[in-house]
Amino acid sequence: MSTSSFNFVTFNQGLNRYGPIPLIFFGLIGNILNILVFTRQTFRNNSCIIFFLASSISDGIKIIAGLVARVLNGFNYDASQYSSILCKFRLFTTYYSGYTAAWFIGFACIERYLTSSTDIHKRQLVTKKNTYLSIIFVLIFGIFVFGEEFYCIDSYQHLLGAPQSCYQLQQNVICQIVDSLMQFLFEIFAPALMMMIFGYLIVRNIRRKHLRVITKRNGTNSITSHRVTHDENKESIQKRDVQLIMMLLIQVIYYVFSSFPISIYKFYAIATMNENKSSLRRAIENTIFILSILSLFSNNCVNFYIYTLSGTVFRKELWKIFRRHQ
Repeated sequence: MSTSSFNFVTFNQGLNRYGPIPLIFFGLIGNILNILVFTRQTFRNNSCIIFFLASSISDGIKIIAGLVARVLNGFNYDASQYSSILCKFRLFTTYYSGYTAAWFIGFACIERYLTSSTDIHKRQLVTKKNTYLSIIFVLIFGIFVFGEEFYCIDSYQHLLGAPQSCYQLQQNVICQIVDSLMQFLFEIFAPALMMMIFGYLIVRNIRRKHLRVITKRNGTNSITSHRVTHDENKESIQKRDVQLIMMLLIQVIYYVFSSFPISIYKFYAIATMNENKSSLRRAIENTIFILSILSLFSNNCVNFYIYTLSGTVFRKELWKIFRRHQ
C-alpha cells in the first residue's frame, strides 16, 4: 500500500472517529429543544408543527442509529459491523428514520401550501385528522420500501470491496442497485421534489395574497373599530404562518443541497461497480463516501438552528422554556 493511500486510510479513520461528534452533540441538543418547543400549548393545534415535531423525533433517531454507530466504528467498537442482525437493524433504522424525517417535512410543505391558498376548499383539507393519517401512511409505506434491507444488507462486506463492513451485499448486483435506488428515490429524490414543488407553490400563494391585500387597502378608505381589532388578530396569525413558511423554506433549501453529494456518489458507485480499482482509488472513494454521508446527516442536525434564526415565534417559545427553568 502506498504512502498516499495510507494517508487516506488514516484520514478516513479520523473522519469516522471525530467527524460525527459535533453533529451528534449539536444535533441531539437541537432536536431535544425542538421537541420541547413544538409540544408547547402555542403550537399544539397547528398541523404544520405536528409534522415538524414528528420530523424532529425521526432526526434524533437517525442521529443515534447512524452517527453514534459511525463514531464507534471509528474506534472499532461498533458491534453492527460484525453482527449480521445488528447490521441489518441499524441500517434499516437509519434509512427509515431519515426517510420519515424528510417525508414529514415534505407533507409540512403540502400543509403550508393548502393553508396559504385562497381557495377555502383547499384550506378545509388541513385538519389534525388528515395530519395524523399522513404520518401513519408515511410510517407504514416506509416499512415496505426499506424492508429489502433485511436481505440486501449484511456485515463483512468490506472484505469484498465495500467502504465499510456493514453494507450492501457486494456479490449481489441486484441488491446493490435496488438498495441504492430505494434510498435515492424515497429518502432523497421524492421528498426533495415534493419540497421544491410545494415550496414554489407556497411562494406563489403568498405573492397572490400580498397583491390582494394591497388591492383591498387601496380600495378601502375607512373601517370600523371592531374591524380593526379583528384584522389585527388575523394579521398576528398570518405573521406566525409566514414565519413557519420561512422556517420551512430555508429547511427545504438546506435539505436539497446537503443530500446532493450522496446522490451523486450512489450513482457513481453503481456505474463503476464492475471496475477493478486500486487501493488508492478505493481509499479516495471511501473519503468521498464518508464526507457525503456526513453532509446528509447534517440535515438532521441543523433544523433547530434554522428555526431559531428564522422564526421569531420559535425563539419566543424557546426563551420561555429557559426562563421557566431559571
